[in-house]
Amino acid sequence: MDASPKSRVWLESNLDRRTFHRRLMSLSSLAAAGTLFGTPGTAAAGSRYRNTVSPPAGASWRTVTEYELPPADETHEIVRVPGRPIVLVSQMSNSRLVKLQLDSRTEQVTAAKAFPLGSSDAMLHGLTVSSRHPGRIWATHESADRLLLVDPRADSLEATPCIEREIAVPGGGRGPHYVNEYGDTLWVTLKGSDQVLALDHTRPGRHRLFDAEPHPIFAAQHPVSGDFYVSQDTASSLLRIDPRTGRTSQIPVPVEQGSTPVGLIGGPGGIWVVLLGTAKAGTGTFGRIDAEGRILWHRLNHPLGRAASLLHLAFDPPGTTREPGLWLLASTIVSEQARDLIIRVRFDPSWARVTGEEYAALPTQLCKAHRLLPLENSVLATELTGARVAQLISAGH
Repeated sequence: MDASPKSRVWLESNLDRRTFHRRLMSLSSLAAAGTLFGTPGTAAAGSRYRNTVSPPAGASWRTVTEYELPPADETHEIVRVPGRPIVLVSQMSNSRLVKLQLDSRTEQVTAAKAFPLGSSDAMLHGLTVSSRHPGRIWATHESADRLLLVDPRADSLEATPCIEREIAVPGGGRGPHYVNEYGDTLWVTLKGSDQVLALDHTRPGRHRLFDAEPHPIFAAQHPVSGDFYVSQDTASSLLRIDPRTGRTSQIPVPVEQGSTPVGLIGGPGGIWVVLLGTAKAGTGTFGRIDAEGRILWHRLNHPLGRAASLLHLAFDPPGTTREPGLWLLASTIVSEQARDLIIRVRFDPSWARVTGEEYAALPTQLCKAHRLLPLENSVLATELTGARVAQLISAGH
């Protein structure tokens, strides 16, 4: 499969919308050095593009490069195998697990290979790294109603991943979408039956099902209160679960802030959530939930961000020396009037006040940008409909 990585640049938020578009147009003819090549199902990346255009005053420049993956209609989740230069990506339309090989120094994607994981119609979706089973990941088969413990065999790009264990979703639950591991418990959103599953993976007979509003997407534990929060995109509401008592409550998203909570993760001081908005417009809104369930909302201020449809978010990996900041992913998944963007929001040390915003457009727009994975010196984003990953390289790397 031959393809050329496409590259663009990162622009500081002090550029207005018109200037931003002119810069993209002026760079559209610049070619990236190197190609992706290999046998069907395998891609190998060539040398990285080096920017040769002088940036405008005040702009901070970085490179965005896209890499072709083996063909699929839907490319979804992305995780890194700890201690290995291997990133894993799920392709839902054909239930394939893609291995991406990283250069150990530059983090550049150097090769990719896809492997079938179960039947082609099982709808491989959720991925999360297991702490209880080092070197393994948990995955979901959304249409087959199965949870999988997988050995990705991360020592070699060529080694075929192995399903070591399958757990059927109990109690009539359907459509396991997202999975995460908290000790011996897996927390799983069931998009098909609009439920949330808490399952002891050491004794699967021990489980609880919580009813949710349509449709539960992400679940995360509050780092202070210990409660679990779940985003529900169609209901535009957050489900709060007390895992000690089993009590649940709903927190509606205020209409004046926006709608459609999707991305939701634990982070500094609470649970962080983003709003996607509607087919007409996003609102560039994200917020942090405190220990009492109160939400401090933030809105992007730059013209590119004010109508951004935010789908996902992520924090830097532990040990990263960057200033406090949050990565946001804007997507065209519900509107062709939106933009596919990687956004960096800088915070003060208290994580209460935004101090800056930076924006990078994905080279291929209308790709329905889907998930983010920050690394030490770069950040990866999956493109749902493009069978690609985009990589934003930090300045100096």
